[in-house]
Amino acid sequence: MITNNKKDIVDLDRHLNCHYYACALRCPLKSYTLERGKELTIDSEKHFMFVFVEARTSSYSYRDETERHACRGDYFLFLGTQRTVTIYSDGKETRVHTFFFSKPSQLCDNYSIARLKDKAPTSHVFISLPTHESIKMVLDSMLYMNSHQLNCISIYESKLKELFFFLGAFYEREQIAGLLAPLLRQEIDFKEFVVQNFLRAKTVQDLADQRGMPVRVFKKRFQETFNVPPYTWMLQEKAKYIDRQLADAAVPFSEIIKEFGFSSPSHFTVFCRRQYDMTPTQRRHKLLRDKARAEQSEK
Repeated sequence: MITNNKKDIVDLDRHLNCHYYACALRCPLKSYTLERGKELTIDSEKHFMFVFVEARTSSYSYRDETERHACRGDYFLFLGTQRTVTIYSDGKETRVHTFFFSKPSQLCDNYSIARLKDKAPTSHVFISLPTHESIKMVLDSMLYMNSHQLNCISIYESKLKELFFFLGAFYEREQIAGLLAPLLRQEIDFKEFVVQNFLRAKTVQDLADQRGMPVRVFKKRFQETFNVPPYTWMLQEKAKYIDRQLADAAVPFSEIIKEFGFSSPSHFTVFCRRQYDMTPTQRRHKLLRDKARAEQSEK
């Protein structure tokens, strides 16, 4: 329980007159109370903000510019990136805390956020995470500061570093990448383009041309994003798509050859030998056997 005992503070004026002091307009931390059946609209002061929700309720939702996202749980957080977010609650009283910040670049001093981009989703998805005890601890300390008018910008900046440090310590990389996807938007846009278009490209040059990038720049950007050379990745991903077709006995080889742009049956066979170390027929038989075994084990 946060108490508000400003009288306990020695020389409060010294803090209030410090140039690091954050007045109400400058303070990055805001708290709100949301009653049942009500909605709360928050205008963000900066492009990014962590939103912490103490729901204590059956459901809660957050609406961005395009859709409404349903969430469940007693205590969780998400990253808001719109100029305005609207929060709804259909349960008991809900507490909402927002913490605004400019785009950071590190989870900690030795780990760049950019290293998460290979785990980031290839399209926009809304991610909320349960709030770990360590995150609650940092939030509670900020609320304590705020309740005592100790709104020091310098300390809040260190609290932001703590938040990112604990995210990196207590959550899986996939979870963090999903939560922080808006911070990685440039890399995600590139990744999304590749995933959506590589099957229509016969060569890396074709894909680079579609992106409007010199092939040398494209290869460098690709390596940084996927941690593998583009041609190697394209072959591996193409093999995954072809596997799905081979696993369906009703799909003729001629259809696969046409769909994936092979020049001839022999070209398709060469591809399969290189990717699977099998002919198309051998690969199909293996996939069908594996599928039958899996279905049998589930019975």
